[in-house]
Amino acid sequence: MSERIEPLVSVVTPVYNGETFLKECIESVLSQTYRNWEYIILNNASTDGTLDIAEEYSRRDGRIRVLSNDELLPTIANHNKASGLMATDSKHC
Repeated sequence: MSERIEPLVSVVTPVYNGETFLKECIESVLSQTYRNWEYIILNNASTDGTLDIAEEYSRRDGRIRVLSNDELLPTIANHNKASGLMATDSKHC
């Protein structure tokens, strides 16, 4: 009997100063019933507690990767950078 392998799904959150809603956003991803996913959070040089929140969740779940820009990028550039961080074998975003 062969085990069915579900395709990898990438969830991407480019965020800047998002501490107010970031926990809710992450909890939404964690509550999904689909299990084969990676979650990339790209912090765009936030000056609030965004990075701390993201790193706390990353320590709890190895599917969550947190990266942080040293300098603030324009919004579209940050979104493009975040999209470029997805696993090459991801089938959906």
